[in-house]
Amino acid sequence: MENYCEYKQYKTNYEEKGPSQTAPLGYKGKNQAFLDAEYLSARFKKSSIEDVISVGVVITNPEHEELDRFYSTVQLTRGHKLPPLITELTGLTNEELEFAPSYEEVMTALINLIKKWQVGKIFVWGGDKNNFQRDFESRNLEKPLKRSVAKFISTFENIQKDVSLDITGGLDANLSLADMKTICGLGGVVAHNALNDAEDMLECIRIIETGQMKYDGVKAAEYKKFRGDYVKNRSFDDPEMDEDYIIDSKHGEAFLEELKAKGFADDPKTKAFMDDLQFLIGKGNTYMGTFSEMINE
Repeated sequence: MENYCEYKQYKTNYEEKGPSQTAPLGYKGKNQAFLDAEYLSARFKKSSIEDVISVGVVITNPEHEELDRFYSTVQLTRGHKLPPLITELTGLTNEELEFAPSYEEVMTALINLIKKWQVGKIFVWGGDKNNFQRDFESRNLEKPLKRSVAKFISTFENIQKDVSLDITGGLDANLSLADMKTICGLGGVVAHNALNDAEDMLECIRIIETGQMKYDGVKAAEYKKFRGDYVKNRSFDDPEMDEDYIIDSKHGEAFLEELKAKGFADDPKTKAFMDDLQFLIGKGNTYMGTFSEMINE
């Protein structure tokens, strides 16, 4: 299959593919990097902040064989603190980041590594380029480093849309890393560790390129769409908040059976109504699992 880390027009067919012929001019045959980062994203004194708190990179040759790797935590901007939720999510603590290398030290080391391996493109999944850019713009860097970081960020390429469209037959442009890992057979859990997530992105690309995905991407996209419409149309599902609405109704039971007989469960909107009705007549609540949960049942 084509190299998903080289820009290409989306193709609607699934013909056998040879080596990529669509790499951007100037980068074909160059080494590549896969980057992930964790952030402190919050409101702070009437403004928003987007501090990079850790960054992980895996560098590969064009065949995606690993050449080198990099990981570092990043010292928090003075006065900024991690909320408990970020600590719980990433495992990073305020104490750890207090003594972490400075942003300037981390970026200098990382940029030197990228230059050493002559990396042509740095691939990210999702909003890392925008987040990195916002953090960069908030910092008062010396001019030489400022130019280097700006050039470094300009080489970021978000591959989420292209890869998502390709493996879902054009149905979903926004697969999460967890979705992609599930489809590839790597489980649906994201570590929220920058290096681990960069490794996972790379491994998914390797699996996709060699046609070894465990699950069907089209079915995954169809389920995600169905679930999204279903969740949007559910109204009653909380045993504590909605318990006063529950009644014992034989008429309700009969109506529910009639709906089932008509096949209304095949449409997300009517299924949502049926599951609301089932809840309201005291027959229990239906939980619509995530794709990861559904596929691993």
